Amino acid sequence: MPRTSARSHARKARNQEPSSFIATAARSVLVTAGVAAIANLGRKAMTQAPTAMARDWCEGLTREHEATLAAIDKLMATSAEHPQRRTMQLTAIKHMITKHALQEENVIYPMIAREAADATGELNKEHGEVKAMLFELTRMDKADPGFATTLAQLRSALEEHMREEEDELFPALRERLSDEENRKLTRAMNMAGVMVA
Repeated sequence: MPRTSARSHARKARNQEPSSFIATAARSVLVTAGVAAIANLGRKAMTQAPTAMARDWCEGLTREHEATLAAIDKLMATSAEHPQRRTMQLTAIKHMITKHALQEENVIYPMIAREAADATGELNKEHGEVKAMLFELTRMDKADPGFATTLAQLRSALEEHMREEEDELFPALRERLSDEENRKLTRAMNMAGVMVA
């Protein structure tokens, strides 16, 4: 009788092993997915913070402009001796610019186009030029001296583009809209940002 019980116990243990292995693997996958989801939420919150904390869409976009230029300045200050660090910083900048461009192109520019379609055509063209420079920077060896030159050109192009928006186009649009229309535009812009952030 003790032998049967030992065999029976061993058989039960063998039968439970695959199930136990699968359960352990499933728990591991769920924990990893949970950590990734939390990290994604944290990234979304950090990326969306400049616009979400602003009073309105115009202030939010201006804060994003400032954050983008600061991130580029940080990358410019990173030595060519740290190509991996440069790659990570460039990836973050590309994400910031992509989110920002989507908000402008899908929400703000259509509102500007009601009064100044030619201006939005030029703005979209400038966005295309920025995206081309980002593509070039992504392909370049991060230790190449040309990387810093192209990065400086990107910063200059962005700064000029941002000044036109902040000094002329955005204030004119905000003035033209009612308080309620500005609130709706702010909500629409934040929703567009959350989708990409």
